[in-house]
Amino acid sequence: MFLTAALTIGGAVLLGLAARRDEKPPLQILGGLALVGSAALLHLTGPQPILYSLGYASAELGAGLLIMAGMLAGRKEGARSFFLLGVGAMAIGVVIIVARSIYMPQVTLLVELGPDDTFDEIAPLVAYYDGVAERAFPMVDLTENEDLAQVYLIRLPKDCRDALKKFLELDTENVDNVEANIAMGLDLPETQELDYEARAEVLENDPLVGSQWGLDAIHAHEAHALLADLEPVRKASIAIVDTGVDAGHEDMTAIFEDSPGSTDRHGHGTHCAGIAGAATNNGLGVASLNWEGRFVSIRSYSALGDNGMGTLESIAEALIEAAEAGADVISMSLGGQSPIIPKTMVDAVNYARSKGSIIIVAAGNSNVDASNNIPSNVEGVIAVGAVNERLAKAPFSNTTGRLSRPISAPGTNILSLKPTGGYVRLSGTSMATPMVSGLAGVMRALNPDLEADEIYEILRDTGRSTGASSAVGQMIDAEAAIQAVLNDA
Repeated sequence: MFLTAALTIGGAVLLGLAARRDEKPPLQILGGLALVGSAALLHLTGPQPILYSLGYASAELGAGLLIMAGMLAGRKEGARSFFLLGVGAMAIGVVIIVARSIYMPQVTLLVELGPDDTFDEIAPLVAYYDGVAERAFPMVDLTENEDLAQVYLIRLPKDCRDALKKFLELDTENVDNVEANIAMGLDLPETQELDYEARAEVLENDPLVGSQWGLDAIHAHEAHALLADLEPVRKASIAIVDTGVDAGHEDMTAIFEDSPGSTDRHGHGTHCAGIAGAATNNGLGVASLNWEGRFVSIRSYSALGDNGMGTLESIAEALIEAAEAGADVISMSLGGQSPIIPKTMVDAVNYARSKGSIIIVAAGNSNVDASNNIPSNVEGVIAVGAVNERLAKAPFSNTTGRLSRPISAPGTNILSLKPTGGYVRLSGTSMATPMVSGLAGVMRALNPDLEADEIYEILRDTGRSTGASSAVGQMIDAEAAIQAVLNDA
């Protein structure tokens, strides 16, 4: 932009000098036109977006015409025309530039620098494309993870994204990875009519427990009979990475741990939290595997907004924060589609696993192969599919047969908490996931030394074979899994 402005103004000065002379020198005129033409050619052929180029070209031309008008001010002929043309061109340029800055959507890129590089090395290029940068994961330093510590979030106009991404990818000396900060979030299926006959007698005193078919399916009542006489080695923490959690709900207050996402204007995170760990046998609401609230606590990290959507960066950041806080289990009922697994998500998962966290992720609700569903397709996570009341694959559930750690749980018409009080049924692999997370949390509470891979192996080996096992993995059996942990203790 500086070069084109200099060429345009230089050309205008030459043309203005020529116009002041009675005999117009052709070489001076040609030189001025050549400079202005060169500036126009650079705008047309340069890497900048068309609106960007048009706005600045018009503003530069306007400035040049105003300079010519000033040089001809002593002469009546020509000065007024150049002045009016200059004002018009300048106004058009300013309008285009301002309108673009207001109405052009902003997008974000995730840029990972090499461990020995600094942002200053790419700052001029980022600024050239109107980009603004910040560290994506400031809570991670180079001594902890040299990849995540070097990731920057760059916000820039949408029409500049492809060009900047191209030039950053060419800068292999300073840049290790560039990827779009893709949108991720929720995609809940509709809840259908419940196909289930409630149990008449149950062990728990929660008033709605008889309507929780999923607890019957996973042998939760039998698991409660085991847990009633046990004390955990220590309470395990389950981090809900979602829309937040209503920490003030009657079935949540006793087991919620201080954490950033203590409110929920959407409802999804609160529902998932109740499935994972609602206080059980407390005479209120629903039950989970968390007998009397003694085995797990709930933490919340808001990766998604009030509309249920987030980004690769916001989800990775919440995952990292949960791991940094020492979460035993990180439950992620969210996702997005991508044929290429983003390196940022892989790095975040590996970082959380290195901190000892067990990561359990929804397989997705599109009734397709989950191989392209992130983050359930990231190596190291437990991917959860859903079964219905007949223990068949839920019609919406993605299949997980090609993933390395598939498991399944009830995911249709699951009753749980809603914000500001009350209870509601929802369906989705989103609901199956915290059911698995709750069981993993209880297992970790009984034996804190269990590693993530050991947890998965127990879930798989003790799981129930159903008609859906080949599509979504074995269905968890809470009683059998807990008994296996006790037998190995």
